[in-house]
Amino acid sequence: MLDLLQGKVLRFNGSILGFEELDEFEVSVVEEGSPYAYLQSVQDENISFLVVTPFVFYPNYTFEIEDNDKSLLELNSNEEVAVINIVTIKEPYTKSTVNLLAPLVLNIATEQARQLVLPPQSTYGTNDPLFKEAPEESGER
Repeated sequence: MLDLLQGKVLRFNGSILGFEELDEFEVSVVEEGSPYAYLQSVQDENISFLVVTPFVFYPNYTFEIEDNDKSLLELNSNEEVAVINIVTIKEPYTKSTVNLLAPLVLNIATEQARQLVLPPQSTYGTNDPLFKEAPEESGER
C-alpha cells in the first residue's frame, strides 16, 4: 500500500498534533514492499516521521471515521482510504512503539490527509508495542 504513496505530497493542513504549523509531507518508502515509510515535512527539512502500515503489526486494528473527517478528507469510497501510524523509535529497535490512538488517515485519490484522535474509550494507546514480545522459554519439556 505504501508503494502507491511513494513521492506523493500529502496535505495534512496542520492536523498533526504538535506540528500544526506544517501542512505538507512527502512520503518516501523505506524499501519496495516494506510496511515502513518516512513522512518528511516539505516546509521544514528537520521534521520527519517513521510511519508504518498498522495492519502488518496489528491485523485486527479498526476504528470508525467520523462523517466530518470523511468530508474534510473528501472521501467518497473505502478504496480511497489508507491508514498509517507514527512510530517512536527506541533502543533496541525491537522496543519501538506505534501510536495507534492517533492514526494518520489518507485519501489516496486527492492526497488529503488528517491525523485523527480516537475516542477516549478506545483500547489503543500512543505507545503500543510495535513488535509483540516473544514468550520466554520456560526450560520445561
